[in-house]
Amino acid sequence: MTDRAQDVPPSESLAALANLLERYATGLGRITPRQRGSRLSPDVRAMLEEAVTAVEGASNGAGPAKDLLVYGNGCYAVGRHADASDVYLSILEDEPSNADARFNLGLTYLRLRSPEEAVREFSDLLVQEPLLAEAFYQRGNGNDDLGQTESAMSDYGRAIELDPEYVQAMYNRGILLAQAGRHQEAVAQFDKVNAIRPDISNSYLNRGASLDELGLHDEAISAYTKAADLDPENSYALFNRARTNYYLGNLHDALTDYGEVLQLAPDDAEAFNNRGLTFDALGDYDNAIKDFDAAIDLRPSFAEAHSNRGAVLEVTGDLDAALEEYKRSLDDDPELASAHYNAARLYSRTGDLAASLKHLDRVLEIAPGMAEDAAHDEHLSWALEMRSLRQENEGHQNEDQENED
Repeated sequence: MTDRAQDVPPSESLAALANLLERYATGLGRITPRQRGSRLSPDVRAMLEEAVTAVEGASNGAGPAKDLLVYGNGCYAVGRHADASDVYLSILEDEPSNADARFNLGLTYLRLRSPEEAVREFSDLLVQEPLLAEAFYQRGNGNDDLGQTESAMSDYGRAIELDPEYVQAMYNRGILLAQAGRHQEAVAQFDKVNAIRPDISNSYLNRGASLDELGLHDEAISAYTKAADLDPENSYALFNRARTNYYLGNLHDALTDYGEVLQLAPDDAEAFNNRGLTFDALGDYDNAIKDFDAAIDLRPSFAEAHSNRGAVLEVTGDLDAALEEYKRSLDDDPELASAHYNAARLYSRTGDLAASLKHLDRVLEIAPGMAEDAAHDEHLSWALEMRSLRQENEGHQNEDQENED
């Protein structure tokens, strides 16, 4: 425990801090965490910091656990998590059964990025209070941070059993189901969230992402639209809707969505790259090049943008510049199948069969599924035929050599 935590203030400064905590922050006992992403306003944070400092300056000796808890919660509220953990540990030294201090210590360990310690504290608390839904939920967060997905989903599930309207647990469980590829279950989980809290934009966003994975693209677009309606600044919803519109061939809708994304997030290199692809698909090559240039300015080693820029240059007839873009793309990402594919096609066009086949072989190693595309490409199909003829000739030569032997 720090020196500051050992000395507890008199009632006046402690009461002022307690009042602020009740009005604006974590409360006086067991902390009620703010929703993820929410922040104290600068004015409130300044008042809390001043109150915590006043508590420290007016300290006059050890006091009861409830007073220490107020001081610890004040430290937690202003982000002094190491000090808060010292306070909670000091309480537990004297009162090992103090459930509020143990719960708050677990939360503090999560903020300190010590999930193993957090899981330990919540597990100990659940021995003491086995029906505490919040402890299961927070242990789930710790297990999630540790990459223990099944344990995290089990904890969230138990929290929901104990509190059937525990929206945060439902939401987090939905995220993990989606990450595990269990998209039908994820959609069902987000449906439950939306039934209880129909105002959470990101719930519709993530529901849409799972619908996309299930091939239900029109339903996904509806989900993204709902997410954007709830939060017009949700650039992720607009980005996903744009990407799905592009996939469905709704190119003008995709163009509009990417334009809105870039108004909200002008430094989004992915959005510039994808809008460039949309312009390319519409035959607007000048604007496509501008967007690929913008993406590369924001991220100079953006391999996909270099490859895409090269493809447009190739279409417009600048083959030398196109080849340089493909080379640059492969310098940035030697495993980018699309760049190898583009380079193979261009070398085939210029009659460099050896170089074409070198890149084509890499395509088939990295992305075997592109073999069918290559077989139907007017330039690559020729290279494949030449390779097949070469292999047949080599086979005949080997047979003749064996017969001579």
